[in-house]
Amino acid sequence: MHLTSPAFEEGGRIPWSASAPNENRLPALEIHDVPGGARSLALILEDLDSPLGEVTHWLVWNLPPDRSRVDALNLREESRVGMDSFGKVGYLGPVPPEGVHRYRFRLLALDAELDLESGATRSQFDQAAEGRVLDEAELTGSIERPRTEGDG
Repeated sequence: MHLTSPAFEEGGRIPWSASAPNENRLPALEIHDVPGGARSLALILEDLDSPLGEVTHWLVWNLPPDRSRVDALNLREESRVGMDSFGKVGYLGPVPPEGVHRYRFRLLALDAELDLESGATRSQFDQAAEGRVLDEAELTGSIERPRTEGDG
């Protein structure tokens, strides 16, 4: 299974338009080669360089396994969106407080739809998905908060 984006390459720069301070728009994500036994997909966006540890910015599950693109604004009815590390439900794009941060999109192919309602926490999701992951793909990119006038 593979996860790619026409907006940035693996290890490349995520466009600033995807950031929360700008347009807060999920970059286009494309899904390839989902295993045949997959019954649903899940997608997680994590900040790998947060001083708080790994921070979840977005969590969605029960995506149809035949999905080839992901759009945070047009999820199908059966999809569920979890709570991020900031206590909010929905997409929160990268928001590095300063410097360069690496963000990882993790795609999981699951052998079932999860019996978990929208608003569930990352811990609840991890528990529900345990033992159900058939395959995993990652796409990592970095983003830097632009310097503004007056920055030292």
